[in-house]
Amino acid sequence: FVTKINGAGAALTYSTYLGGSGEDLGLSIALDTAGNAYITGYTSSNDFGTRAPIQGTSKGGLEVFVTKVLADASDLAFNTYFGGNGSDTGNAIAVDNGGNCYIIGATTSTNLPTRNPIQPTNRGSLDAFVAKFNATGTNIVYSTYMGGTFGDLGKGIAVDLAGSAFITGSTFSDDFPTQTAFQGTNRGGGDAFVARLNAAGTALVYGSYLGGAGSDEAAAITVDTAGNAYVVGNTASGDFNTKNPLQANNRGQQDVF
Repeated sequence: FVTKINGAGAALTYSTYLGGSGEDLGLSIALDTAGNAYITGYTSSNDFGTRAPIQGTSKGGLEVFVTKVLADASDLAFNTYFGGNGSDTGNAIAVDNGGNCYIIGATTSTNLPTRNPIQPTNRGSLDAFVAKFNATGTNIVYSTYMGGTFGDLGKGIAVDLAGSAFITGSTFSDDFPTQTAFQGTNRGGGDAFVARLNAAGTALVYGSYLGGAGSDEAAAITVDTAGNAYVVGNTASGDFNTKNPLQANNRGQQDVF
């Protein structure tokens, strides 16, 4: 479902179902400057109700959906499947000033639609992916796998004023793509990752692990006007990377970072 609540919190501006006969889960929402809502998640429905789709049918059990709802919710600008022969989930979405939307998620597909990819193939059983759609939903600007030989999960995405995508998530791979990394290796069973793509989506500006000897999972990312990235998640590590900390030690089984 997609719901807009007015500024006073006293009434619904609009509220609508969106889905088909299977399981449909909305996981992330973002707005452009005109108030149009962009949403993503996953669906198992074969009758999700596409509109001007790049991909009109589901190719696998679970498929990403990418949808743009007009500001007054009178119609959908576009609604499309996005995925391949495996299970695909859209976990987060961001929108730039031009109305282009950026999606990050996870896929087991070997034939996910790619365009100008940094990584053209799925390197493990589960890889993260990053994709950019133009404002009208008629074109995939870029789409790439992002992962190593073990499980990788994309969880958060943000975009700066220049159109560079900042991504985060979790990886169990020892060979996750890194570039000018402040932490070049996986220090535990699972580490968070943080990376920045260039505006064209053709290369990493940087990519790094973030974590300690325990399990570390990133959940979300945002970016300021200077291009600094802020990441939040959870850690079971006693040796997590700290600097100028408000709290220097892990005080429980699992702490926020």
